[in-house]
Amino acid sequence: MSTSRQLANDPLTSAWAAGLRSSLRAYARHHLPDAMVPAHFVVLPDLPKLPNGKVDRGALPPLTAEESPETAYVAPRTAVETQLARIWQDLLGIAKVGVETDFFDLGGDSLTVLQMAAQVREVYDVRLDLRRMFEDPTVAQLARMVSSQADPAVTGAGNPRGVGAEVMLADAVLPADITPEEGALPATRGPYRHVLLTGGTGYTGAFLLRELLDRSAAIVHVVVRADGAAQAAERVGQNLAEYGLLRDGDMDRIAGVPGDTGRPYLGMTRAAYAGLAADVELIIHNAAISSWIVPYPKIKPVNVFGAREVLRLACRSRIKAVHFVSTIGVYPGHPGEQTWGEGPLTETEHVVGGYRQSKWVADTLMLQARARGVPAHVYRLGAVTGSQATGACSSDTFINHLIKGCIQLGAYLDLDLFLDLVPVDYCAAAVAHIALGGGSEQAVFNVPSARSTAMTDIFELITGYGYRLRRLDYSDWYRELAAAVERGEDNELAVYLPLFGKDEPAEEVGYEGSRPVFATDHLRSALADSGISCKPVDRELFDLYLDHFVSTGFLPAPDAAHRQIP
Repeated sequence: MSTSRQLANDPLTSAWAAGLRSSLRAYARHHLPDAMVPAHFVVLPDLPKLPNGKVDRGALPPLTAEESPETAYVAPRTAVETQLARIWQDLLGIAKVGVETDFFDLGGDSLTVLQMAAQVREVYDVRLDLRRMFEDPTVAQLARMVSSQADPAVTGAGNPRGVGAEVMLADAVLPADITPEEGALPATRGPYRHVLLTGGTGYTGAFLLRELLDRSAAIVHVVVRADGAAQAAERVGQNLAEYGLLRDGDMDRIAGVPGDTGRPYLGMTRAAYAGLAADVELIIHNAAISSWIVPYPKIKPVNVFGAREVLRLACRSRIKAVHFVSTIGVYPGHPGEQTWGEGPLTETEHVVGGYRQSKWVADTLMLQARARGVPAHVYRLGAVTGSQATGACSSDTFINHLIKGCIQLGAYLDLDLFLDLVPVDYCAAAVAHIALGGGSEQAVFNVPSARSTAMTDIFELITGYGYRLRRLDYSDWYRELAAAVERGEDNELAVYLPLFGKDEPAEEVGYEGSRPVFATDHLRSALADSGISCKPVDRELFDLYLDHFVSTGFLPAPDAAHRQIP
């Protein structure tokens, strides 16, 4: 870049340049995946030029250690900034801290930032908004937060994990090249010989793979991050085994495909990509980053670009049906009752957070591809929970982290939220049955639970299991949680603090007072006479889930003396 400032031996200008580097780095970290964030930012008064006007790359200065994040130094300018910088120095064991440098760039993590918050509270007798601390942890911002003249831009509401409607709508335009190529073989309705599955090493992916193996004779090609096909297949088999789903003979029909859904050509070699384009007849696209605390720009490569790459593959050599696993989170939150049909998405307002917005975009791309001749289908699942047959369940979901965090705290939040919990084996069976049948003309299927359940009712089932939990108003529950985390207690919800404010949670947690109703005409028609049905969330089903979590050690055993016998 070019600037008229003089940069050599000028303390003020050096501080300005360091602040600029820090700002650019923060902007890049927010908008780019970690691997794409530049390691160095160099500020120059002018770019060196060749006689023809092009940049003289050979004359650019070499990168040096002084350009690293740790030394992009802007000195404290006030007493508060000086005191905060000293706290950071002591906590992180470093010699000096610039007021514009990100806490995590200096070596901090989610635990040390909470320890730092506790020290700040002790010095200033101020309880910081932990959500804002995670979002922009610099000394300069924290100084404004503890100051009596707090900056509303720092402490105010907002959702930094998401983007505006204009970004969503722009990303939801399908590129022109995603259309069936000339001469491509037509799509087949089955029976299928070769099926491609993405997200096969995840929780829902394991159950999808089990259903595909049980309901067809196809070879299932599973895209996996791995060094080779053998390692890819091994990872898939291990994932099946983790949930008790691996059967004799499975590995003969599983083909591991080294790849990455967040990269062009799905991260495959050109030869492997061309081979799959020619052989595969059906695609189940399940891969996604499902974390609620990851911002949209970091989720976008996998959740949005990955959907595009899957659709490109579906258009090459042979047109392939694509069955996309979406979420009911693509529907916006509304107060009161609102019915959502099985059709294209139209509303963006109150579709918040990186995960929900990225799925909204990908969902929309699928239906645009359908209009161009790709037989794409979308399944909008409820909040996926454990198997209704065995109780096997992933511990790595928000609802299960919430349950464990509340058990650790000894209290749960009294909030008017309804949860749509749907068993994973039911979801997988429904998707596989419809996809392998090949005959459905419908584009969208809502796959909600048998009935929505109030969050407070869920926790009453948990207390009935034997866990002693107090029911607290949200603000009291939040204060207890924040205090526990600040004390350094090991609570499962520590990493989710960005989703909780002192007065109310972020909308990703749920829209208070909302009573959504999901139309299921398409789903019921497609599953008629299949024998596939969804169990409601009741005492029997939830005991099955809790039994599984106790047996795996994810949850401590409850107090048998307080267990309610049904």
